[in-house]
Amino acid sequence: MNKAATTQYHSGDEVAFAAPAGITYGTVLRVLGDGDTAAVEVEFEDGRKEIKRVRDRALSLLKRASGASESDEHRAGAERLKDLDVERVRRSEQRRGRH
Repeated sequence: MNKAATTQYHSGDEVAFAAPAGITYGTVLRVLGDGDTAAVEVEFEDGRKEIKRVRDRALSLLKRASGASESDEHRAGAERLKDLDVERVRRSEQRRGRH
């Protein structure tokens, strides 16, 4: 069975927590511990503060404090796909002087 990679949270990250009553949104105030046993202190929109384990599947990263989303982080190391036919036509059009 493959384990999903544990998300590393940082202070200032925006998170969502799925509760039975609905989804609540908040900001990570601080990270307690490290690795799979770490926990985060989250301040929710309504002002309450709770400590949640990083392995809790109900907790998800919405946006880093830097502004990057979780999907942006996953794609950060990937190269953009190129269509060689489109590139060939673009180069030939540039040689002709058309833009």
